[in-house]
Amino acid sequence: MIDQIDRKLLGLLQGDARLSNAELAEAVGLTVSSVHERVKKLEKKGIITGYVATVDAEKLGKPLLAFIRATIEAEDHEGVASAHDRILEACAAETDILECHNVAGEDCFIIKVRAESPKDLERILQTVRSSMKSSRSVTNIVLSTYKESTRVEPAPPELPEA
Repeated sequence: MIDQIDRKLLGLLQGDARLSNAELAEAVGLTVSSVHERVKKLEKKGIITGYVATVDAEKLGKPLLAFIRATIEAEDHEGVASAHDRILEACAAETDILECHNVAGEDCFIIKVRAESPKDLERILQTVRSSMKSSRSVTNIVLSTYKESTRVEPAPPELPEA
């Protein structure tokens, strides 16, 4: 598991992945080499999966944010499993699809999309719908975003049993 220092390192790196090992070491009270070793262990364990730059989608010409809720009907003659595979392939191939989640409940998938315009969103919807054959989709266009984050706080450590 991870300890309090690892938790602090994760919090710092999620806030600014460009912090140097020296800056991290100063913040957590360890040597630079100890911090380097801890970060490498977090990467090796798959807890840190990568480093990215957060960008302003509007400034990159993708102001339209939408969520597509897609349902695959059980009557799909090729079976639900192959229908799932087709939609996953379509999502992987479409660069404007940012996220695709297989969900429990009324819908099968929730898909997060960034598009240039309503016409571009229509093109993306065609891609998704054509991959599903017999299905239903509902699209929600975002008017305003009040919170959007990639930050994940680790679960609290388990307390030892008495």
